[in-house]
Amino acid sequence: MTLKQIDPTKIDGNFIKMIGEQWMLVTSGSPESFNMMTASWGFAGYMWGLPSTAIFVRPTRYTKEFIDHTHSYTLSFFPDKYKKILTELGTHSGHDMDKMKESGLTPLQLPTGDMTFNEATLTVVCRVMYASPLKAAGFIDGGLMPKWYPKGADDLHTMYVGQILSAYVHKSGLF
Repeated sequence: MTLKQIDPTKIDGNFIKMIGEQWMLVTSGSPESFNMMTASWGFAGYMWGLPSTAIFVRPTRYTKEFIDHTHSYTLSFFPDKYKKILTELGTHSGHDMDKMKESGLTPLQLPTGDMTFNEATLTVVCRVMYASPLKAAGFIDGGLMPKWYPKGADDLHTMYVGQILSAYVHKSGLF
């Protein structure tokens, strides 16, 4: 395996920049059947006394089916040279294309059974502790719904809060 496990509290980097600017692949499933989607919305910190992440997935995303089934997901971060691939993976559904074939990425099963990619510089493994759809009534800022949800309340993301179980970095020291 080209990754080595590290203590999640020792992750070096700015999660705000990593998630919002570098993006991440949210992946769920098993080696036999998994899917991934590009995401640029999410958080990392502590929830219920545990190192945690929060991710947001629209109801139409194929990856949501896998997260709802497995109750786990990985967040994988890549060097800038993979930005074009991440763009493609974020604009096409796994329902409509073979994302693995098209991406050229190398799938890698972690000791936890979760999936990541050999090209990832950092992978965070999370177990879902809480999931809830966002609700239109919860938006205090009235400008957010029309801007981010022009299709209305049926398109609101589901928020998943996941306990960080482990983290892996690329052995090459790219991270």
